[in-house]
Amino acid sequence: MSSTLTDVKPDGNKVKMNTGGASSNNQIWRVVDEGKSYFVQTRVDKDGNTAFVIVKPGVAVSITKVLATISPSGELTYGGSGAPYDNENKKSLAPYTTTSEDAQNILNTGTINNSTYTIEDQFNVGSFKAKNLAKAANDNRTQSSQQSDRFLEPSKAITTGQSVVELAVIPSEANATGISTTPSPEQGVQPGNNQPGVGSTTAGSIQESLQEGIDFIIEKGKELNENLLLSEKQIAEFDKLFQEGGGDKIEGAKYPFDANYGDIRGQDYVTIDQFIYQPPRRDQIFGDRNANPDKRINPIENLTQGTQRITPLKKFVAMVKLPMPNDITDSNAVAWGDDVMNGMSAAITSAVMQNPAAGLLGAGVGMFSQPVGKILTLALAGMNNGGIVGPDGKRDTSLSGLSKGLFAKLQTEGGEALMKTNLGAGILGALGVNVTPESLLSRGFGVIPNSNVELLFNNVTLRDFQFSWRMSPRDEQEALEVKKIIRFFKQGMAAKTMKSKAGDRTLYLGTPNIFRLQYRTASGKIIEGVNRIKPCAVVGCAVNYTPDGQWSAYDEGQPVSCTISIQMKELEPVYASDYTEDVIDSRRSNDRTTGGFVGPLANPDEAFDSDMPVGDGDLYPIRPTEVGY
Repeated sequence: MSSTLTDVKPDGNKVKMNTGGASSNNQIWRVVDEGKSYFVQTRVDKDGNTAFVIVKPGVAVSITKVLATISPSGELTYGGSGAPYDNENKKSLAPYTTTSEDAQNILNTGTINNSTYTIEDQFNVGSFKAKNLAKAANDNRTQSSQQSDRFLEPSKAITTGQSVVELAVIPSEANATGISTTPSPEQGVQPGNNQPGVGSTTAGSIQESLQEGIDFIIEKGKELNENLLLSEKQIAEFDKLFQEGGGDKIEGAKYPFDANYGDIRGQDYVTIDQFIYQPPRRDQIFGDRNANPDKRINPIENLTQGTQRITPLKKFVAMVKLPMPNDITDSNAVAWGDDVMNGMSAAITSAVMQNPAAGLLGAGVGMFSQPVGKILTLALAGMNNGGIVGPDGKRDTSLSGLSKGLFAKLQTEGGEALMKTNLGAGILGALGVNVTPESLLSRGFGVIPNSNVELLFNNVTLRDFQFSWRMSPRDEQEALEVKKIIRFFKQGMAAKTMKSKAGDRTLYLGTPNIFRLQYRTASGKIIEGVNRIKPCAVVGCAVNYTPDGQWSAYDEGQPVSCTISIQMKELEPVYASDYTEDVIDSRRSNDRTTGGFVGPLANPDEAFDSDMPVGDGDLYPIRPTEVGY
């Protein structure tokens, strides 16, 4: 590579040259630093030293990062130091050093014309630019309006690690970097036409100036957009706001305390898992900028393909186990509704869908007179009728023939009356007399148009469930389990605050935890003969501490018996596609179990039963032998 750079000298000309600028033809070599794209500038001094740099303009401070320097002998050095510029106070700051590792990491992101290239290939492009600079300096001292490379007088020094190389900056970045582009008198060269007040105003320079202005606006627009966007870091920090606002730790429990749930000699039971909620459609709102570009959700896909939902189960909290409820029912429903479309509405609808241009023209006329607009739409669409067959047996498709064909179709039994009553009703409406075509037909002929009423599918619905359990603790330990179960539901269904201390102020309220209920056999397997339930929100919890109609308690006021009733509502409707074993991986719940133990020597914070769910998602694969949802 060194051989491509040893001849990059302006042969004694005391000029420092720079390629780059805002013109798009200069920005073919680009790199990414801290998530933003920058074009790489090639800078050459009078001694033949070449530097490849990027300029990061900022509102307060602009930074020049030196990616690499190459000496006239071909010695390559990664990184270097550049002087940041304080745009507000108009002064240089302490040098900013780019390490060799940082520079190589940035160069590894390099692209040329949006295609990935090796670092060596990128340097070859830079070398070509450097040669153009040297040639431009030797051929003339002004830049032609057709040239893309620019050269200026020295203005700022950049340290390359071993020597100080005088380098210029691009004129279009002069304000951003705070470096003057005014030539020094002792340089004895004619300034380029990109400097103020010098050179002729040619069509090429005007076009280039316009392009620079457009590119500047686009670049500033991208910068503004980045500042307005919520970053992934900000979203993650927002999620952490409610980590302390959920109250004390929620504990799992079971009733009866000595029940051998999950044992082949035991009984059927219910497990209710509690999870921290995560918004299942967050990616469609904020997007996932960390995702692979091929998998990133484009907003247009929400329009053309529908929105993608992810699992709402973020993190497992705790589980309670209870006997099978005495009342297990489910009710699946969908919304249907009556819909009508009479002959006139059907005709206009068909006309517009088959001839949108006729509909637009009729709508324009309809702004002044709706009846005329409707008739015009029907007439224009009706002209597409194939004409009429004349006495000679030939089909006449001329304008006259098409018109005759239209009128022939109107001369059907009852059709003309319907058209004229619609027109008459429209005219009466314009005169302030509100009479419908149906009223005219009913009063005049004793008939009404066929409304073609049909029952059509309208929407899906969400299912809700109600369960209740009566719990009568037999000793102090079982009474503690009962209180844990009550608290499990009451605390889990409550909205969260940003602070853990009760009574403290909060700016936002967080979503309560959500629940998943499963019916299990004595051995812990899913019961296939009853319905499955998707993750639910507990929307109501009621506890009756006097189920027998009178107060009865043990010592210290512990109720002898209580009844807890919960009302749950599913977070998502049930679809026909849910009745399958084929579930997308991101939402598939595998009903897996993990090992563990419970005993007097177990750590209560770590102990759990053997059927604790650790499924990946919120949808179950429904086997053919199951009832399903």
